[in-house]
Amino acid sequence: MSMNLFFRAFSTEDLAAMKQDHALVDDWISDEHRCIVATDIGTAWDVLNKLLSGAGFGSDEFLDDVLFNGCELIDAETAKRHSAALSGWSQERLLRGLRDFDTADEAYHLDYFRDEEQDLVVEFDKLVAFYREAASKNLAVLHYAA
Repeated sequence: MSMNLFFRAFSTEDLAAMKQDHALVDDWISDEHRCIVATDIGTAWDVLNKLLSGAGFGSDEFLDDVLFNGCELIDAETAKRHSAALSGWSQERLLRGLRDFDTADEAYHLDYFRDEEQDLVVEFDKLVAFYREAASKNLAVLHYAA
């Protein structure tokens, strides 16, 4: 079974409410009226995290008592920093990093993405677009693996 990484953007007020009442995470994660922007980067999360040196992945807080594997919370200012960091990356730079990735380092589904580079680019583009929109709307972010 594969693990995908899902990103959801919420108002800063909703994120603050989820920090206070963790049960709201489970209730609101699929609520299209609460969740303003959403994406799924599939199984590319580990490869992207390592290639991008954490841009788009670092969080402000981890909640371990929600969902199946917990979730990461990212406030709006940190989301803006992630967006800015990701804007410094290009598809070409990403692929150079993939090709130069040390084979001694392990990453989830690395062999697949080495064979299917364009699939990694698609997931990278989704991550960049997600953060660009979240930052432009001053949204907080939640991400989780499932």
